[in-house]
Amino acid sequence: MDVLLTSEARCDLEALAALRPKAGAWGGVIGHRRGPRFIVEKIIFAGSPGTVPDGRALAGLDAVWPGRVIGLAVVRPGAAFRRAVLGPAWFGKLVLRWSGSLKAPSLRAAVVGFGRTFSLEPVPVAPEAKEKTHE
Repeated sequence: MDVLLTSEARCDLEALAALRPKAGAWGGVIGHRRGPRFIVEKIIFAGSPGTVPDGRALAGLDAVWPGRVIGLAVVRPGAAFRRAVLGPAWFGKLVLRWSGSLKAPSLRAAVVGFGRTFSLEPVPVAPEAKEKTHE
């Protein structure tokens, strides 16, 4: 299982880095799954720091993008955010955690899994595809 970011999603993250939001800002990840791969097409930030996503937020996003909400993105998440996503509403969803600085951003991905308890299971982010040149 891995995560592939489209060029538009990469631009969304670059814009996020340029805006430097406060820790805890969060939003929805729009895309689809193809086999074991999450394909991220767009990242929409709208959740304020200090708030946490719930089932109502998921339902609201899903009403706008039916079947295309594949997870959440968050800037330097706190413990309350982690607790909020570790439940049945977010099971199987992708969580992208952004941290770092403008010059050295860090993106980590995980999927909400369930063993005996809910947990964030790390998944790799696929490297950016190199453009083919025609000679």
